[in-house]
Amino acid sequence: MGLCYGPAGAGKTESAIHYTKWDQVTKNAKSKYISVQPQPNFSMKGLHSVLYTPSILAQAKHVIQEIEHTQKQFSLLKEKFLYPDEIPMHVREENRNFAELVIIDEAERLKPQAFELIRELYDKGGTTFIFIGMPGIDKIIERYPQLYSRVGFVHQFKNLGKNEVEFLINKHFSKLGVNIDQADFGDQESVSTIIRMTNGNFRLINRLLKQSYRIMQVNCMASLTTEIIEAARKCLLIGEC
Repeated sequence: MGLCYGPAGAGKTESAIHYTKWDQVTKNAKSKYISVQPQPNFSMKGLHSVLYTPSILAQAKHVIQEIEHTQKQFSLLKEKFLYPDEIPMHVREENRNFAELVIIDEAERLKPQAFELIRELYDKGGTTFIFIGMPGIDKIIERYPQLYSRVGFVHQFKNLGKNEVEFLINKHFSKLGVNIDQADFGDQESVSTIIRMTNGNFRLINRLLKQSYRIMQVNCMASLTTEIIEAARKCLLIGEC
C-alpha cells in the first residue's frame, strides 16, 4: 500500500489521472462507471490501475461495491483491448482482475469502516491501494494500526520549483514558439513572477498560464512578459503576494 499527500492544488489528482490514463479510460464512461465499448480507442498496454474518488456521504459497503465494480468494468475493457476479435472462453472463465492497483483520491472522505473493509480486500490478494489526500491523511490512517502497518511508502507532494515552472511554460506556449531561455533576464523574471504569484501551486500555475496564453493569442504576442502575467492575474481570483 502507498500514501500520498499534499496541499490543495499541488497536482495530486492530475498525477493520478496521468498515471492511470483515466481521462482516456473514462471516454468510455457511462454515468460514473466505465461502459464497455466494442473496443477501446486507445492503447491499454501496461495499464493496470484505476482511479476512484469516494463521494462525501458514501457508506463503507457502497465504497467497496463501487471499487469492485470499477475494477470489473476496467478488466472487461482491457479484455476487449487484448482480444479485439473474440475473448477466448478460458479468459472469460478465469475472470481475471486487470485492475491490480486502486488509487483512492480524496481518501479523507472515507468512513472508519471503509478503511477496515479496504484492508480486508487488500488481504484477500490481487489488489493493492494508494491513498491520496490532504496533509493530515497520514494521521487519519495511523488510527488504524493494522492498515497503517501495510503502508509501504509515503510521498509528499510539494509546490513546484523553478525548473518545473519552466517546463510547464514551455509545454503551454510551444504552439506560440515561446521557449524559456535561462540566460534571458526577461524570461527568468517571468518565471520568478509566476512563482511569486502562485507560490508554486500547480493548479494556480495552470490557470495563470492558460489565461496568459489567451492574452498572447488575442494580441498576437510571441514573448511572455511580466505585464502579460499581471494582466492574466487580474482576470483570475489570484491575489498579490
